[in-house]
Amino acid sequence: MATSSLKSRLLAGKACFGLFCSIPSAVALEQLAVAGYDFVIIDLEHTLISPEQLETMLLAARAQRLDVLVRVPPRAPHLVLPLLDAGAAGIVFARVEDADQARQAVELCHYAPRGQRGLNSTRASRYGADDLAEHTRGAAADTLVVVMIESRQGLDHLAAIAGVDGVDVVLEGAADLSQSLGLHWQTQHPEVRAAIERMYAITRSAGKAFCALPRDPQAIRHWRRQGVSMFVLGDDRGIMRRAHQAHLQTHKEIS
Repeated sequence: MATSSLKSRLLAGKACFGLFCSIPSAVALEQLAVAGYDFVIIDLEHTLISPEQLETMLLAARAQRLDVLVRVPPRAPHLVLPLLDAGAAGIVFARVEDADQARQAVELCHYAPRGQRGLNSTRASRYGADDLAEHTRGAAADTLVVVMIESRQGLDHLAAIAGVDGVDVVLEGAADLSQSLGLHWQTQHPEVRAAIERMYAITRSAGKAFCALPRDPQAIRHWRRQGVSMFVLGDDRGIMRRAHQAHLQTHKEIS
């Protein structure tokens, strides 16, 4: 269970491991917390998770003191404020392709003077029980702004994107990037891997954190040697499917 913010742990270089969370279930999310993951990214881009389901998931995560980021689809700024007010530790912005989009992401996530996040008494401030001025200072220190680079255009503009003040993390998206490069789903193709390495180098030069999506333990070792400390280890649906297959196969082999 987290005792400090995810952002502070990343700044301290502590290894943090998470998953994309696509199953709209508080129980499934609780199990991820109990398993020991440091954070989850609830995915609103590729799922039909409803606001009511999302509210319950955020409450379950809060009870387990599990940090939650939420991935929002492109051109959905209206989602950001209520997610942060409901207790999300930060926002993952899908398909960021230029510095203007990165600046908008920062403005949506932060209170003035850095951004334009609206003020209100919400769950994040215990409905006004916390001093609101202190709450805004804490939010400035702890709210994570994560940009996903998933296209050739985003990679070409990454130096400007990562250079935006307030962008904290660059998250690689090898799957969509492979499609953008004309190499559909070939995430291990040398050209795609070289693009991810370039993404890491640009991110590091900008002084920002890089989040990797390793496909195997060897990739984790590679990124750890590079100083990367934030990892997304897949999607809960795929992990569940493989676990069920392995469980079934074990018992079939006995019979």
